[in-house]
Amino acid sequence: MKKPKEFISSHAAGCLLAVSIFICLVGMGFETKNRFTNPVGLVRGSAAAIQYLFASVGNFFSGTVNSIGELRDLRKDYRALQNQVEHYQIIQRDLDSLRAENDRLRDQLSFSGELSYRHVPARVIAMDPGTLFHGMTVDKGMSSGVAVDMPVIAYQDGRQGLVGKVISATSRTAMILPVFDHECFVAARFSAGRYEGLVGGDGKKGGALFMRYVKKRAKEEIRYGDLVVTSGLRSIYPASIPIGRVVGIEAPEWQPSLIIEIEPAIDFSRLEYVFILKQEPNQ
Repeated sequence: MKKPKEFISSHAAGCLLAVSIFICLVGMGFETKNRFTNPVGLVRGSAAAIQYLFASVGNFFSGTVNSIGELRDLRKDYRALQNQVEHYQIIQRDLDSLRAENDRLRDQLSFSGELSYRHVPARVIAMDPGTLFHGMTVDKGMSSGVAVDMPVIAYQDGRQGLVGKVISATSRTAMILPVFDHECFVAARFSAGRYEGLVGGDGKKGGALFMRYVKKRAKEEIRYGDLVVTSGLRSIYPASIPIGRVVGIEAPEWQPSLIIEIEPAIDFSRLEYVFILKQEPNQ
């Protein structure tokens, strides 16, 4: 009994022989005039038909092999193009990031040129993650003229705001105590009503500030959204630096003053650049 592969091979050979005979017979049919009188022509015609048949089959298989090779090359080219596209996407993201950084630096430079105080631009390079102390480190120190108790402001999203004050400095770095820390207190007033108070934080970097010791009679004049600024009185901070805006008003019966909740003007979670003020006016 023949194996399946041998049977298939024999079957294919039989089909090929049958096709060859058919082509020969067709050729003989067209040779009606010399079919019996010219046997040499008959043999030549049959041989030519068989050669044509085998040439066609060979061309078919050759074309198939070439197509497979071309498909393999196309796949390689496709992978190479995919890698190029991914590379260009990375370059585009880096370019967008650099463009955004350049825009931020341009804004900082423009604000620096408008400041009326001598100042030292600095970049935040570290944040203290402690729960009792929230200092931040900047990349400028005593060699740049930075000293303890210098006020620190920032420019963010088109507006300026109070950051805190310098509490220590080395030759090349300085530590800043932010306004939201428990130990930081700022003499402040309302920009519109001019009522004064003392602003301090709740110790949370993303939390609110609280203005205390505001007289209760100011309740009727204070509105949500009112701007609170530094008062400049008996303070290291210059006057009129924005601190934040009113988001809550409390009037506890057991206290003689109001407690005003303030949203900081600066988003400390996104703080990158600061300006350390030297207090001397620009000349």
